[in-house]
Amino acid sequence: MRVYSVHVRADDAIAVREGFAWSALPLPILWAAGHRLWLLTLLVLAADLLLVAAWVHGWLGTTEAGLVTVAFRFLFAAEANDLFRRQLYWRGYVEDGPTTGRSADAALRRWADRRQGWDGAYA
Repeated sequence: MRVYSVHVRADDAIAVREGFAWSALPLPILWAAGHRLWLLTLLVLAADLLLVAAWVHGWLGTTEAGLVTVAFRFLFAAEANDLFRRQLYWRGYVEDGPTTGRSADAALRRWADRRQGWDGAYA
């Protein structure tokens, strides 16, 4: 079972997985854009372009550029779900607490069942 935090706003609930975001590791730009984190997408793109420029101009060797890129990707993937939670907070969502499930949908069903169904979840 995976642990999720549930975030609620009006008639909407979103489950965000706790922990490392493995899907953000290979392509953080696509992960951020897929979660509609536009400012973060631009920041990741700028960081990637800066690393490429540093490598092209010889400021970083191939090994150093590769290590910095891998470190940046791991750091981003470790913080990605927390950044998504922060964005939900800025959009007006309120964290309602943790729940568990095999997937985000299963976790939301379990969360709603604890509140006597979807009608009780928004009461």
